Amino acid sequence: MKDAFPVETNNPFVAEALRARNLVFIVNPNSGTRLQAKIKDCIERYLNHRKFTYSIWYTERPGHATELAQKAVAEGYEIVVAVGGDGSINEVAAGLLHTDAVLGIVPAGSGNGLAMHLGYGRKIEEAIKKLNAAEVRKMDCGVLNGRPFVNVAGIGFDGLVSNLMKGQTKRGFIPYFVRSIKAGLQYVSKPCELQMNGETIRENCFVVTVANGPMYGYNVSIAPDARMDDGLFSVVVLKEAPRWHYFMAMPNVLSGKIFNENFVRHFTTKELVIKSEGDNYIHFDGEGSSYSGDLHFSILPKSLHVLVPREANYE
Repeated sequence: MKDAFPVETNNPFVAEALRARNLVFIVNPNSGTRLQAKIKDCIERYLNHRKFTYSIWYTERPGHATELAQKAVAEGYEIVVAVGGDGSINEVAAGLLHTDAVLGIVPAGSGNGLAMHLGYGRKIEEAIKKLNAAEVRKMDCGVLNGRPFVNVAGIGFDGLVSNLMKGQTKRGFIPYFVRSIKAGLQYVSKPCELQMNGETIRENCFVVTVANGPMYGYNVSIAPDARMDDGLFSVVVLKEAPRWHYFMAMPNVLSGKIFNENFVRHFTTKELVIKSEGDNYIHFDGEGSSYSGDLHFSILPKSLHVLVPREANYE
């Protein structure tokens, strides 16, 4: 589970002026692209060893990353870096909420939506370089029925896609695209009741996205107005429409102009309840699940410390 690599300096001035911060990488060895297999070599080569001492811990099962993040906090680690996809980041962040420990990100998933938005990119080497000079920001987190999410959660078509991706050994854009087409042809819009801001909205919904951040993976901008530190969700509703409308809207989705589509409704809120009969396909940061009953969303303003690359256009 654990490899440790303390780095020492013989220069007392540097040791005092640039005190090394203790950092742990929590690695999901089964995430996404499997590029994380080279994480040890990349850390040795690209991490600034004058600024950081580090350990590497590997997850062994679902939910283990949250346990390891809590262990890191208890042991006094200042920075906890999630190495994996959005699901791995979700688990690590859940263990850091309302603590002084700082979340770092090294993307090793398939879509890497949050990493892309924050400016880490897709390459492990470049992300580690950016960690060296990243700045600490405070970020909001969402909660759905008691379970935290960092970036995006939702119900409907995208929840079905996430469920279809569960357990797949082949990851990446092509498998995701194929299952998106399958889900798009299969999923039937459902009547939903949305309670927020003191009013009730009823629609036949193809998708209801509750966004803290603006994008899914693969640069799909589902909520281009979402800000991760404003204390608000961006709620995006794709109403029932002929299926070809959804496919034809992809250029606007990729260019951040989804609100131009006439089947899209958009709201901002701090809290939301979705009522929809029967089982519903849902997702938390890309991890698929299903749920029967009311869905309660609430936001935790600035509850998570996050390392953000200096050059990033963070909002």
